Amino acid sequence: MDKKIYQDLINNNTKSYCIDEKGNELKFDLESSLVLSGSFNPLHKGHINLLEVSKNEYKLKPIYEISISNVDKSKIELKDLLMRINQFKSLGKLVITNSANFREKSFIFKNSIFVIGYDTALRLIEKKYYKDDIDMAFNDIEKNNCSFLVAGRFINSKYNNASSINFYEFKKFFSTLSEEKFRLDISSSQLRSQANSENDKSAA
Repeated sequence: MDKKIYQDLINNNTKSYCIDEKGNELKFDLESSLVLSGSFNPLHKGHINLLEVSKNEYKLKPIYEISISNVDKSKIELKDLLMRINQFKSLGKLVITNSANFREKSFIFKNSIFVIGYDTALRLIEKKYYKDDIDMAFNDIEKNNCSFLVAGRFINSKYNNASSINFYEFKKFFSTLSEEKFRLDISSSQLRSQANSENDKSAA
């Protein structure tokens, strides 16, 4: 990926940029996919295993997706993005977008299922995360025939089971992975904290 492609994504002149297992640009149909979206800072075995387990639930083509923009985080700069892209060599197809939320993603990945974690699922049903009406967002997701597969997640030293979430009127959009099918007590934030701690020790 070069600076022009990055700027085209930022300016929404390009909706998606697709990369194959070798890191080369690839043209392929994004519809009817099983999409694991994330910042992947860093990518870890929990992400990889989650997509593998999800493939057993739905026979759709597996795809990783990184969005340059995110509702909760700052924009990913090009240098940082290239480092994250390099993590996926030999792993599978990767799509780069500038779609900050799942409503926007649903227009790119029509007829698809988004694989998400417990914490992301909670945010999806909170009205404060929507500039527009939450019902409008889910209406578009439904029009694009998209839904969500939710996995439990280890947060603040506690495992949170996806089945414990009350999705209220949006429950038809969500299915869950049981703890027996997927559980891995690891997170990107943990790994970053460990790496920072090791760096501090080596610098001392």
